[in-house]
Amino acid sequence: MKYQLFLLFTFFAFNSYFSQDIYAYPEDQTDYTGGNIQFYKDFRKVIVEKKLQPCSNKNESFNFRVLIYPDKTIKYVKNEDPVSSEQNKCALELSKEVAKYLTGWNPAVVDGKKVPAVTGFWIIPHELFQDLKEGYDPVNDMILPEYEGGINKFRQKVLQSIDLTRFKFDGKFKLLVTFIIEADGKMSNIELVETTGFKPFDDMVITSISKIKNKWTPGSIHGIPVRSRFKLPLAFAME
Repeated sequence: MKYQLFLLFTFFAFNSYFSQDIYAYPEDQTDYTGGNIQFYKDFRKVIVEKKLQPCSNKNESFNFRVLIYPDKTIKYVKNEDPVSSEQNKCALELSKEVAKYLTGWNPAVVDGKKVPAVTGFWIIPHELFQDLKEGYDPVNDMILPEYEGGINKFRQKVLQSIDLTRFKFDGKFKLLVTFIIEADGKMSNIELVETTGFKPFDDMVITSISKIKNKWTPGSIHGIPVRSRFKLPLAFAME
């Protein structure tokens, strides 16, 4: 019998998976009236009006995530990485303070009903304490992480690292692997979002990917390294 592994590769900036009651904000909807550009204008306006203080570390950046409720109120969603929160504590606290005064939140709509949904914004305090250029939106300037030798090299490494010969299975099945590229280029938090339910096989996949060498060049916004999350769908088939 011949086994095959099919691999896709997708980048996404800290999207998470939520229950039926809380959604990831739909990509085709606008989470803030006027979009990101208006969000950052309003953010800057609050900084000026409330005479808030800048962060001492100019390299701080933070992906500030909020849960928008149907009544337009919000709640801060705790970052899944406490290290990042601590390293960017000023950016986090600034975001939480400013968010209290922002009024442009738009609830998500799913199946014709307003629902609680989580969205996020990149906060770079050093830039927001200055006059913003027209159309300021750091997401537009984000540079994605790059693997040493290119993304196809990484795909090849994944295919080479996963050993299917120790396992027997029939038909087809899929896995979804996620991992983080840290601000220093290291790969971490390798997890299976979709699993086979067979722990030895799942562990083999995680272990195999974690052993892949070569560093990544981290993603960045305006020269500031940022953490990025990737998702890696894997499809297995038996011939």
